Amino acid sequence: MSAPDRQSLSAAFLQGIGWGAADRRFLAGDASDRRYDRLTRGQTTAVLMDAPPGQGDDSAAFVAIDRHLRGLGLSAPEIFAEDLSTGFLLLEDLGDALYARRLATATGDEAELYAAATDVLLHLQRAPAPPGLPDLTAADWAEPPPS
Repeated sequence: MSAPDRQSLSAAFLQGIGWGAADRRFLAGDASDRRYDRLTRGQTTAVLMDAPPGQGDDSAAFVAIDRHLRGLGLSAPEIFAEDLSTGFLLLEDLGDALYARRLATATGDEAELYAAATDVLLHLQRAPAPPGLPDLTAADWAEPPPS
């Protein structure tokens, strides 16, 4: 789907949930086809996630993981609105306090930050996986050898 088509779909999604007049600024991409925009409406911000369906990104899986993490008491963005058929989610804006940035400017609390991250990983490892997600193994992530 072309960028103008995605723009029209996202505008309709935002209009339908009361965010149509929000200021919109590109936030970031990641190692996928997802795109993120920060929306500002008065003093309130939110993040629009655009994950075009059929391009390897599954919004339903994102929603399932988000709910799983929140159910475990871990931090994950609240999902304010969703349209899984078009791949749009309106998410809580967690801000710009990135872990890497915190570590780069840490003044003696690096060990505390790493310990907190390790605690979260241990908590995740001990928890059951959410239902409905594929059971992936290392082979699913391995790149084929060069030919």
